[in-house]
Amino acid sequence: MDYRIDDSAQAMYTSLVAFLGDRMPDPAAEPDKPTRAAAWRELVESEWLEHYASSVGDKDPEPADVVHGLHVAEAFGMVPVTGPVHVVAGYLHPLARIAGLDRLAESLRAGDPVAAVLPTIDTSAAPHWRQVRLPVVRDGDELTVSGRLDSVTSAADASTLVIPVDIEGRPALASVDLGLPGVEVGPAAGVDVRRPVAPVSLSRVVLRPDAVHTPGDGSELLDAEHRAGIALSLFLDAEAVGGSSAVLSRSVEYCTGRVQFGRPIGSFQAVRHKLADAAVRTEGARSLVQRTGWDVASGAPGALVDVLASRLWCSGTYLAVCEAGVQVHGGMGFTWEQRVHLWHRAAIAGRGLHTDRAAARAGVAAHLRGTPAEPVGTGR
Repeated sequence: MDYRIDDSAQAMYTSLVAFLGDRMPDPAAEPDKPTRAAAWRELVESEWLEHYASSVGDKDPEPADVVHGLHVAEAFGMVPVTGPVHVVAGYLHPLARIAGLDRLAESLRAGDPVAAVLPTIDTSAAPHWRQVRLPVVRDGDELTVSGRLDSVTSAADASTLVIPVDIEGRPALASVDLGLPGVEVGPAAGVDVRRPVAPVSLSRVVLRPDAVHTPGDGSELLDAEHRAGIALSLFLDAEAVGGSSAVLSRSVEYCTGRVQFGRPIGSFQAVRHKLADAAVRTEGARSLVQRTGWDVASGAPGALVDVLASRLWCSGTYLAVCEAGVQVHGGMGFTWEQRVHLWHRAAIAGRGLHTDRAAARAGVAAHLRGTPAEPVGTGR
């Protein structure tokens, strides 16, 4: 890998951070649903949510373009934005671009929040991202779907839910209007106040023909979901790096200005070492995710295992840096006003997001041993 972040990428990163900081509501202020919806529409109209897909969604993306996209994606971790950013920017837009789903892409530009079921990792052989599909029942010309989906990100704010379905043995995607009869969205919950989760129950929900996406014979969709699953994992890693950077920056600023015993607390060795360790871990995570993105794009051997290792390291770094940030803030670290908890909550929620940690560890270990991964439980 021979790549440096150029002025163009840095300018885009800086512009996105400024846009998000200026225009998006502060989750700590607990914005109401209309405020969240208006902010999401503004974010959609800005087209920032499509930038990452333009970097990773080509059939054979250039490694440098992928690294560029990951660098800019860090900005979404720097500023805690309400709404399903990782779902839309990290998964659905790349999926639509990879699979050629133009109608899905247009629906994402409509302005309302869109929720989706995300793929899971299978490490029983080579790491592979796949969907668990809901069966569709055909009655004449009518298609209906039933099932229960747990922990759907931002379901309470979304107007549409994109779900993987099986239509008579053929994989497809369906966009379900959450206001339709037979759809029940449970109460929002979860530790991450930016992106609460909720259960969604479907009972014989009628699917509109124009809301069912079936590219090719179905195999193209399965491959696209796998590739989009990789893109989502890397996007989450970039977000984690951005979040770690934000917490580190806020912590350094606080420790520089906070004075005890006549000295800034940042001059105390214990505090300096903790911040130095956090900085080293953050830079290591940034290097790892960018190298992984480069290797995936260039088809390097073992790149898929690198994706698992990156998810484990970056999510673990995010949590460790947030815990260090809370500690160096002292008693203020627990207060709502300092806002460190926003990133801390995101780090806790992100530990098991999209990739089962036990399965990821098994996949990495199997690669190191040179043997297939053994089945693991669903522990996170």
